[in-house]
Amino acid sequence: MPKDTFHNLENNKKHKIIQAAIQEFTDNELHKSRVSNIIKMADIPRGSFYQYFEDIDDLYYYVIDQVFDDIFQEGREHAKQTNDLFEYTRRTFEIDMDGFLNDKRHKFIMNVLKSIGSNVEYLTHHNTKRVEYIRSIMKQMDLSGYRMKSGDDQVRLYEFIQNIKRNVIQKMMMTGSSKETARADLNWHLELIRIGLVKQEVTP
Repeated sequence: MPKDTFHNLENNKKHKIIQAAIQEFTDNELHKSRVSNIIKMADIPRGSFYQYFEDIDDLYYYVIDQVFDDIFQEGREHAKQTNDLFEYTRRTFEIDMDGFLNDKRHKFIMNVLKSIGSNVEYLTHHNTKRVEYIRSIMKQMDLSGYRMKSGDDQVRLYEFIQNIKRNVIQKMMMTGSSKETARADLNWHLELIRIGLVKQEVTP
């Protein structure tokens, strides 16, 4: 975690340091990132950096926590707009699609996923926060007609739908299809989930 000296900085200076770090971590995976690049972009002395952070890893995990917190908060804001899981999925699909198409944000996330893969402690921390986020979203949804009643099943349902969204977006990017086609593809998958694959037998 950053030292108190960082937290006591003016917001503008903190923002400048964080933006410089995000740029460096977008350009490079953690093991290739350099303090020298960050302090140059942030226009701070090297000595000041170590007054704010233990090392570059300390800054790195703080920054990605902040980025994911912002992503989670954005999702929570959309959950306030509807209690229908399918409508929520359509709303956040637009955000996810724009995120994938934003080369800078996509590259940052890809570098993060590569960099944190071997950090078991951080992965545990991140997954705990991610599950808490998912549960907070599902609590906002009207799931009274759903078969999935347990919290674990609801988390798995959310993850299942997220995987579908990612697959639809990746297909759009690979085939060069339009956003409209991707939306129609998502709706097809959501309707399949809603009605199910197998017809229910009618008992006489």
